Amino acid sequence: MFDLSLWQRVKSGGGLLDEKYSADGLTEALEDYFGDLKLGDLLKPCMITAYDIRRRHAHFFRQHDAKNAPWKNFYVKDVARATSAAPTFFEPARVKSMTNVPYPLIDGGLFANNPALCAYAEARFLPKKPKAKDMAILSLGTGDRKEPYPYNTAKDWGALGWVQPVIDIMMSGVSETVDYQLHQIFDAVDRKEQYLRIDPGLGTASTAMDDASPENLTALRDAGQKAAEDHVDELTVFVNKHLK
Repeated sequence: MFDLSLWQRVKSGGGLLDEKYSADGLTEALEDYFGDLKLGDLLKPCMITAYDIRRRHAHFFRQHDAKNAPWKNFYVKDVARATSAAPTFFEPARVKSMTNVPYPLIDGGLFANNPALCAYAEARFLPKKPKAKDMAILSLGTGDRKEPYPYNTAKDWGALGWVQPVIDIMMSGVSETVDYQLHQIFDAVDRKEQYLRIDPGLGTASTAMDDASPENLTALRDAGQKAAEDHVDELTVFVNKHLK
């Protein structure tokens, strides 16, 4: 999916004038894995985030809604295409519901980089309407490495200098805020042990989303393995106590 042809590199100006990558490889991979599976066919309640750029609001794909409402049902391959339509990397996804209504969508990580609070809010509306004391949330991040921005450098930035740091700070800040809010929610009902957030370091792996080199894939796998080993005790206790 991150195959960059010479023509695409020239046409996109390295991602400055157009999306950096063609979505053909991603679309093909999703078709191979998911075929004609529909959101409503999934076995468990779930929610996937995207953002509607025409209607200008968050779009939540919900399995439990899609089961009984064809206008809320989509092919899973289209759901995955929408939630992975990261601006500058891929063009927006234009997906259609089972009732043929089109939706122009981009990556839900732009507003829900840590979707754990969205999951909590959604769970509150399930038939049994559980409260925090009735829930256990295991929140797994995809890895993080925060780059510092020295004051003496940042104080002279204009719009161009702030573009990348603002995106970086926004993404990590949203994730950290959600973690803080969920800690407060579970602390308030004296159930702080029922919420566990693990967001491991990346070790030597690159933070670039499109670095799919064999070396970086190995480094990411090693970082994940190390995180699992570092947290095995608390994960074991949490799973045995809350997620049986």
